[in-house]
Amino acid sequence: SVLVYLGPSSEVAPPVTVRIGLGYYVKDARLTGTGPDGQILYRVTAVSAEQTLTDGTITMQDVAVDYEPAAQVPWQLKADRGQIPPDRNIIELAGHVVATTEVAVVKSTAPPKGRTSTAPLLIRTDYLELDPEAYIARTERMVAVERSRDTLFARGMRVYLKQDRLQFQSEVRGRFHP
Repeated sequence: SVLVYLGPSSEVAPPVTVRIGLGYYVKDARLTGTGPDGQILYRVTAVSAEQTLTDGTITMQDVAVDYEPAAQVPWQLKADRGQIPPDRNIIELAGHVVATTEVAVVKSTAPPKGRTSTAPLLIRTDYLELDPEAYIARTERMVAVERSRDTLFARGMRVYLKQDRLQFQSEVRGRFHP
């Protein structure tokens, strides 16, 4: 219950207007992206998501992006924060961004040939733009690509998620262990 006491006053207060700029706020948010054929391509989960009325931007905390198995893109992306601008079909990931997939590793070239195993490939950066319908992720920032004990560093990268192909822009250097 609320108790309001109005005492005598000679001043008239101006009317108070409250502008709420929040369109919606959701905890444990789940967003689903579909392709032109209406099939589910990817799912975005977040601890919280909110949309502002001023420009329609969706802002998320503790974000994960997973492609559907039918899309045949075995990448998972996680970040501290995410944002979906209203005027572009991208997901901006920021904070501790980690993209992960499993990569085939040839264990031996001796017979029997073809013995392979999988090792996780991790990409770490502080900002990544994901175009989920084109299956492309890109950044102009520093990245570290890790697999087993090997690490490659670069400034700027484009990841073609469907082809499991990485393209680096500049300042490429690596640390590889036998």
